[in-house]
Amino acid sequence: MTEDVEPEALHAEEALGSARAPRALLAPANVDQNLRDAAQVWAVMVGCWLGIMLGPAALYPLWVLILGGRLNALGVILHELCHMPPQRGGRALLLEVLAGWPIMSTVDAMRYHHLRHHRDSGLPTDPYLKPPLAGRPLLRLFYWQRTGLLIFVWTLRTIVGNLAAVIPALRTFYARGLLQDRSGAPLRHSPEVIRCAQAERRLILPLVLLVILGGLSPVALVYGVILPAWVAGLLCGWRLLEEHSDARATDRRVETTLRTTRDHNLDPLGRLFFAPLNVGYHVAHHLHPQ
Repeated sequence: MTEDVEPEALHAEEALGSARAPRALLAPANVDQNLRDAAQVWAVMVGCWLGIMLGPAALYPLWVLILGGRLNALGVILHELCHMPPQRGGRALLLEVLAGWPIMSTVDAMRYHHLRHHRDSGLPTDPYLKPPLAGRPLLRLFYWQRTGLLIFVWTLRTIVGNLAAVIPALRTFYARGLLQDRSGAPLRHSPEVIRCAQAERRLILPLVLLVILGGLSPVALVYGVILPAWVAGLLCGWRLLEEHSDARATDRRVETTLRTTRDHNLDPLGRLFFAPLNVGYHVAHHLHPQ
């Protein structure tokens, strides 16, 4: 979906200046590296949950902030998978379980909206397009706070998607309302929408586990899952607001990508919480999405 960008990418790199990504990061993404990253993230998350259970209550804000940051990192890992050639089963499925299930997303759903963003960045069909926010702090605050609900909306998408897989009348709402489709095309019989809806059945198991956890210990569900998920959405939302300018695009030229895309959060704290796993090198990411 980025064929029209890649041939110009090497020439455009000259415009990146001091913020260009290190050459070592311009290697193709691979499942094995992402599995190692996911394992490290999970190790930190387990440590945080142990800290919540066994440590002093005064440290809870620290644990929930770290948990939110690591959930944000899992979202970045799933996003890496969606840029790879489609893979079924095996290690790719394991990576979806480790990185997608905790944030209630499949790689199919991520691929649907995120690859359209790359193809149509800044265009009216960009799923992530927002109204101009410069000089409008209250509107910017609204859009940022709204992203705190991201994982909860994706949980709703799981339920609607499973229904849409068998009820064609729900597919347009599922795609436009929950997969962020802005094409205006008929979607009731879209093979891609049907595939995404059918993939949602893989999330029934984590959804059931959440219900069981809530039945056994509502406190654990709230403090160990719900609040970290809200923080993760806010951290991700801050990144989404930072990585693209308010400028509108009228084409898909690489110069337009450079004009509308920004590097961000390259300092240590920014990399830890807002832009983990080098996704803050966002200009290079749009030039070399794989």
